[in-house]
Amino acid sequence: MDRSRPYRELTPAAVICGVLLGAVLNMGICFAGLQIGFTIVGSAVAAVLGFGVLRGILRQGTILEINVFQTVASAVNTVNAGIIFTFPVLFLMGLQDQVSYAALILATMSGAVLGVALIIPLRKQIIDYERLRFPEGTAVAAILRAPGAGQKKSLLLIGGILVSALVTGLVQAKRLPESVDLGALLGVPASIQLALALSLLSLGAGFIAGRGGLVVLYGTLLNYWMLIPVAILLGWLPAGLPESMAGLYDGDLFGVKPEDAGATFFPAFSRFTSRPVGIGMMLGGALAGIALAAPALKAALASLRGGGKGEERDEAPMWVIGACSALGLIGILVSVYLAGHGAVSWLQAVACTVAAGAWLWLAGLVVAQTTGRTDWSPLSGLALVAIAIMMGILGTGDAMMIPVVTIGAAVCVATSMCADMMADLKTGYLVGGKPARQELAQLAVAWIGPGIAILTVLLLWKAYAFGPDQAKILYERAVAAGPEAVEAFTQAGGSVDRLPAGTPTLGAPQAGAIQGAMEVFRSGDVPVGKYLAGLILGLTASVLVSPGIGVMVGLSMYLPFDYMVVFGIGGLIALWLGKRKGHAWCENVGLPVAAGLIVGEALMSVLTAVIKVTASV
Repeated sequence: MDRSRPYRELTPAAVICGVLLGAVLNMGICFAGLQIGFTIVGSAVAAVLGFGVLRGILRQGTILEINVFQTVASAVNTVNAGIIFTFPVLFLMGLQDQVSYAALILATMSGAVLGVALIIPLRKQIIDYERLRFPEGTAVAAILRAPGAGQKKSLLLIGGILVSALVTGLVQAKRLPESVDLGALLGVPASIQLALALSLLSLGAGFIAGRGGLVVLYGTLLNYWMLIPVAILLGWLPAGLPESMAGLYDGDLFGVKPEDAGATFFPAFSRFTSRPVGIGMMLGGALAGIALAAPALKAALASLRGGGKGEERDEAPMWVIGACSALGLIGILVSVYLAGHGAVSWLQAVACTVAAGAWLWLAGLVVAQTTGRTDWSPLSGLALVAIAIMMGILGTGDAMMIPVVTIGAAVCVATSMCADMMADLKTGYLVGGKPARQELAQLAVAWIGPGIAILTVLLLWKAYAFGPDQAKILYERAVAAGPEAVEAFTQAGGSVDRLPAGTPTLGAPQAGAIQGAMEVFRSGDVPVGKYLAGLILGLTASVLVSPGIGVMVGLSMYLPFDYMVVFGIGGLIALWLGKRKGHAWCENVGLPVAAGLIVGEALMSVLTAVIKVTASV
């Protein structure tokens, strides 16, 4: 090795290749998030592919250069969580034609840069002093420290991608079923869900989540195997159900016919009971996260003063952080004004900007703290609080919903970037990277991801639609297209309540949860008992068990059973293999294969959407 040459770390190859990979992951994980309700961080996938790209293809690449590669890739990818949790709300509310996309892109780009800039000064406190674990960042560091296995892991990941893409293609071509109804085979009442989706994406995501991901499974089983049967037995049912379900009011678990279960009963029950309780739990979990992070606020504020005289500064220059913060706040100010189409005054825009800046800094700290401990964060719950604040400033009229959600998206993007920046800095800390170089790399590319995520959401909406009424929207599109389109739609098994075969289920549960809460705020018709019960449950679970558990269990009230059970099976497989094969085997073999299963299904579905939309133009 030529020691006269500087050690490769922040290089053009690492940045450019990282941006390209981040863009691909962004599109794929946008799809996954609309389907399963949450996203995965692409750092582990990027670290594995970093060896394959920088060492296998370009024949270069040090551990620190690959660390910058994964930092850049995750920065471009991670923003999709902030987009898909908030932006689809406007589609669900029927406001997509009124959106100012210039304002939305400006707001989310500004939020991405602002989130990175505001969290950088807290690095020393969170990583050097508190030494939070950041499980994802620690796992990525383990991958980087095993360079000999890097290319092998790349091959395993590519193999997982190919298998998952093949299975997804067969499902979309109707050569394989979308799900297997074990309940029907075993004679279980249709009111008790027992179906498994043929989704390798869900299986892989559950494997990566491991024990932490089982929280989602617990919430799903709580809703479908306990809450729903108890409500049936006690007669706590919504009005307007089909006559075929009349027997349910007599406490008959067999009153739900199989043909009515997924199409009518479960959606009606969700609106009546699951959603209010789930939203309450999400709010309770978010409040608990803020309360539990409060002790760190004093120390974090103290860390902003920096070190003593003569202490070397490891962070990006303060003038860079200050300039990026100022540009981010100005971008949010302008975007609020533009998003209102003249309905928002400059004074209101200033008030929203000040409130958004203060809240996203606090929310960013909460997310960094909870992610550092559990790898789970109350991101959507914190975004919901931000939206409530904006509604308090701007009001609840129809004209204000666009700017409200626009700023909610900016705050959600910013807080997701706070967690990602800290996790990447934890990886750098463990492998000996220079924090300033990672910070500058992330600041330089953070603005790229929002536009990619927004375009992906638009593409998926045009190809498949999404949300709780996805089937109804597609049926209405077929009706508008004419009798031939309706005939093709129905021949594929589609109806106003059922998706045609081969169409991916994109329930957008996070956006649905936020929409439900917004409608409650606007209507004033609040089922206080259900929200209060959920709030108490979310607070209690978050305080006694884990800061993020209230949010995740609450979110589970929205997630489709057949996908979440497969997700849970993935987590159980990870635990079983961890005990049987060891943690190292799961990390070296299981992790890259599972990541490939996620990316393969997601990218195949996005590719199908591109073909479908292109063919219709």
